[in-house]
Amino acid sequence: MIILVAVTVIFVNSYFLPKKRSPDSYNFNSPELSSDETQLTFNNISSDEENKQQHKSKEKNKRLSVPEFGCEIEYKCRNNEIPYKAISGDGMDKYPIICFDNKLLIHKSLKDSKIGRGVNLVAIDGKTFDIKITETFDTYLEETFFLRNLKLNLNDGDIVIMASFDEMTHGLKEASVSLLENYGSQAIKALKFRDSFVMMGQKGLAKGKAIEMHTLKGQHDFAPAAHISGCAKFPLGVLSPLLFQPTDVKREGAIAIGSTLTNCGLPEQCKDNEFSVHVYTGKDNNDEPKICIDGKYVMAKGINDAGRGLNIVIVSNGKEIIRTGHFDTWQDDSTNLEIFLENLEDNVILIVATFDEASQNNKTSINNTSATILLLLLPLPLLLLLLLLLLQLPLPLPLPILSVSK
Repeated sequence: MIILVAVTVIFVNSYFLPKKRSPDSYNFNSPELSSDETQLTFNNISSDEENKQQHKSKEKNKRLSVPEFGCEIEYKCRNNEIPYKAISGDGMDKYPIICFDNKLLIHKSLKDSKIGRGVNLVAIDGKTFDIKITETFDTYLEETFFLRNLKLNLNDGDIVIMASFDEMTHGLKEASVSLLENYGSQAIKALKFRDSFVMMGQKGLAKGKAIEMHTLKGQHDFAPAAHISGCAKFPLGVLSPLLFQPTDVKREGAIAIGSTLTNCGLPEQCKDNEFSVHVYTGKDNNDEPKICIDGKYVMAKGINDAGRGLNIVIVSNGKEIIRTGHFDTWQDDSTNLEIFLENLEDNVILIVATFDEASQNNKTSINNTSATILLLLLPLPLLLLLLLLLLQLPLPLPLPILSVSK
């Protein structure tokens, strides 16, 4: 038996939201050039090449400078190699150390150094070797910001150096583990509670090509420190572009409209300051999710990419459908969903229908796979808070009819 859930949302605010958020060019055989002029041209070219060589020499000399305190290693690196060193924490009293190119980047003695429980990370531009990120991510609690930085803030070939402190595994889910394998790690899947871990990899590096060390806690309270050091030549191996599933988000002008359903199935016509809404999750994975708004289906099979996971429609104060989104949180992590929610305008209506299975890779577990969520006109911070609360709790079925009046 198919159960349809029909709800009426009464239009609250009457205003509309503003829409957010070269030497080859020289002809040395030309009769117009005197021998002096020709010689001057050659001298200029030679001078340019000399300057380039001097610049390269300075760069090499820079890399051969004396290591900063704490960055000493046993090896003398060649001009085309870069020295590195990473040591994890050891218990609660010995803090991690990360050095790159003889520079001390993470150490307790540094004034602005960020050291803490979880993953202590330095990210480096893979072409210029400039430092892009120096940060600590408390992956004992959760992986959200760690995952987002690795996935969105770094380019293919960028270098990451990581060192654990205290405990880094509890909040790491499959999405982060798989992503680190795409930075070259092979040991990451074997990590257990309070094991120690250090790694240097690159985005797009084949699994097993990162430089890493993993030490086991065993029967002790903490694992002994893990450490790596040496001279690295980049890239560390063959790099492949790291591709992610595109986000199925559509905005005004690109939103498809499906079949019509008078008043979205409600027995009585809505008033002028109201619009009808009908939300249906589908009874099983052979069915389909449906969202009808103001008499038109905007989410259904073949319409705006509706499918497994979370199906979302955003409606403005003026009853305009301003955005739709489909997020397969069974297959992919919820990073794109979080970004989608963070960029919502204030005072919008958010209508969500889950379909099939939506919880496997959702960082905030959805325990009821056939639940329908409907949120009403709220300021954005409250809307996000309420969504998170709903996602963390089982939702009773059937849902009650929701309405708001002036």
